[in-house]
Amino acid sequence: MAEKTVDPRRDFVYHRAMKIAKLTACALVAALWLQPLAATAAPVNDEADQQETIGATDSKNVSRDKDAENSETDAPQKRRFFRDFWEDEKRLWSSPFRASGKDLLLWGGLLALTGVLIHNDEAIYQDIKAFQDRHDWVDRSTPFFSDMAQGYPFALAGAIWVGGALTRNEHAKETGYLALQSMLHSFIVVQVVKHLTGRCRPSAFGGEDRWAGPSGFFKRYEAGKWSHYDAMFSGHTVTLWSLATVLAHQYRETVVIPVLAYSLATLGGMATVTDDLHWLSDVVLGAAVGYAISRFVIHRRSRRVQVAPVIHHDGVGIGVRIIL
Repeated sequence: MAEKTVDPRRDFVYHRAMKIAKLTACALVAALWLQPLAATAAPVNDEADQQETIGATDSKNVSRDKDAENSETDAPQKRRFFRDFWEDEKRLWSSPFRASGKDLLLWGGLLALTGVLIHNDEAIYQDIKAFQDRHDWVDRSTPFFSDMAQGYPFALAGAIWVGGALTRNEHAKETGYLALQSMLHSFIVVQVVKHLTGRCRPSAFGGEDRWAGPSGFFKRYEAGKWSHYDAMFSGHTVTLWSLATVLAHQYRETVVIPVLAYSLATLGGMATVTDDLHWLSDVVLGAAVGYAISRFVIHRRSRRVQVAPVIHHDGVGIGVRIIL
């Protein structure tokens, strides 16, 4: 096989794109670290939340007016990262045995769609590459979006968590915590599936779709074949969609954050196809898995019930907030 030559112009474009990616990641980290949107996105004064106040007063019930609402504070919830992670990991892998009929129907439909995409992946890949050859902007943007998942999501989530701790912003701390938990669970699921399926990347055999099965676990460790057998499914996409789902949930009262998060996650997944790393079916399934795992973690660990003391001019009571 002929030695691959390096195009200096493309190499320059790649490094320029990576510089932009790093600067963009730093800007996002700084913005969410300082939490300019946290005050508006935090659930403390969220009028859409369902509120119920249960109080004991001298002769009157504690009213639920604006003064009482503003006097509430989020009740701290003690978290143990690794203990929570281990408990959720066990429940995650056993979840298929507790699936409802609706869940089975939903995932059955997704797997059927994935099967159709797998059957047509080679043709779809060739069409995408033909489009890429006709449009130079695809080559220029691919490095930025494809490499966006290389460490930056974890750095962003960690920065949000640390920033929340430093500023005593419980909402930001929870966002970073949920994002890190989700991405770590996703990473484990991805590695298990990659080693079991042994699907080759499009770049491994010139756009030919090959599967090695569990034997790919050993083949991938042969010299020069480290990344040949880990296409199914896209770890880039899973990571980006795990982070995007958490950000979209935590900042759902804004419009910019959910739209931006899901848009970048989608572009990042598609860029792995133009970068010859994954087939379209890898991206679609990866997005669904990343979303599902994050929703699982949010359901398990997000603070949906908050209890806090309420001081009102009519007396003292306990405020209970239920976040739907």
